[in-house]
Amino acid sequence: MKALPSLSKLFLNRFIPASLVYISSMLFLFEVDEHAHKTFLTQIGVRSDDQFLGQLHAHLLSSLVPVGLLLFVAMSAVCLLFAIKRKQQLASDARQQEHLYKIQLLLDSTQEGIYGTDHHGCCTMANKACARMLGFDTPEQLLGQQMHNLMHHTRPDGSHYPAEECTAHRMSETGVVNVIENELFWRRDGSSFPVSYSVLPMRDGQQAVGMVCSFMDITEKLQIEEQLRQAQKMEAVGQLSGGIAHDFNNILQIVSNNTRLAMERFNADDPVYTSLQEMITAVERGSNLTRSMLAFSRKQFMRMKPLELNRMLADALILGRKLLPKTVQLEFIPCQEPLHITADSTLLQQVLFNLLTNARDAMPNGGTITIETRLVLIPDPELLRLHNSSHRGPFARMMVTDQGSGIPEEIRQKIFDPFFTTKEVGQGTGLGLSMAFGTLQQHGGFVSIASSSDEGTTIAVCLPIQEPGV
Repeated sequence: MKALPSLSKLFLNRFIPASLVYISSMLFLFEVDEHAHKTFLTQIGVRSDDQFLGQLHAHLLSSLVPVGLLLFVAMSAVCLLFAIKRKQQLASDARQQEHLYKIQLLLDSTQEGIYGTDHHGCCTMANKACARMLGFDTPEQLLGQQMHNLMHHTRPDGSHYPAEECTAHRMSETGVVNVIENELFWRRDGSSFPVSYSVLPMRDGQQAVGMVCSFMDITEKLQIEEQLRQAQKMEAVGQLSGGIAHDFNNILQIVSNNTRLAMERFNADDPVYTSLQEMITAVERGSNLTRSMLAFSRKQFMRMKPLELNRMLADALILGRKLLPKTVQLEFIPCQEPLHITADSTLLQQVLFNLLTNARDAMPNGGTITIETRLVLIPDPELLRLHNSSHRGPFARMMVTDQGSGIPEEIRQKIFDPFFTTKEVGQGTGLGLSMAFGTLQQHGGFVSIASSSDEGTTIAVCLPIQEPGV
């Protein structure tokens, strides 16, 4: 708080000008009184010599000085009272300013957007979070604006939202506090974001003078909830597919064994032998499907060993380039730090080839696939929780980016589901990404869609870093 002026300074600020006025007034009265006496003496014919004038001055002083002293004392007392009153007023103003500053500091320190309106719905105050979320530089730019017309004018379905139907308006009138989470607020640039908000009336005594609204941008919350639902769904599907794969594999083993026994009774040139050989081929294809399902359910056998991810990728991409047509270029950007992990190199190569195949198919007219690795020292704890990862140390991150047309939102929610594919019948089993999902989960890592737009998609793979020798 700014230091207040002392009482003596406040007293002198008022006393000195008052004293100058007082002295000037007394001199003026003395001159007027002297002039009046001289005029009177002249009119009655009395001659005023120096001695007489001296006696006149002494008389004037004897009559004016007592009155002047009384007035001076009264003036000093009044100046002192004014100084005391002024100091009290300054102290009260300073306390009020400090109180308002602390309130504004408190409001500006919250993540919630907070604004208040008068009974016309015009903004009377706002904090920095409110201005930032609505696309304004400072809260002062919101003052005086009709808030409903500014940021709550359209429903999520795009229809007009009249102010008289506004939920916030009704809540401010009834005083009932509810948290609303199914509406949109609109930014200055015309974009919108989902919000959770509540409203209370502002009252001056018993009279309502406006309302105060607090809101939060719940875009990230909705995304996390969707990711959590997706993770739970994948967990349930994985358990189901693992059980089915085991039972189906047992059935295939019986068919395979009995078919091989039957083949021993026929010559290789016998048509029946050929039919039995086709049965064996079909059984092997079924076995491949069960292995993919077991990979998704994280129940496949793995041969884990320490390896350096950048070196493993460099070796695997020699073969991976053969999966790509001439119209597709492959760029590898390894990070400078070595990325030591513990993994099954064969299974990781299958993950890489599945991602390369999907990136290739997303660019029918050609383009560039970029594979980049990074060291993530501090992973996002919320992301680790969503993927049930117990590793709390650094991660190796591999990103596969294509230049395709992106992944629509409705497909992104199903992309890791087993047997889901956007390809035509006969061109894919829909198990590539689901197998990659299960394999990485089994390695203690995870895979996610880092970004997707009209300019391409980035799939991110994260694997726990293991120190050499551990």
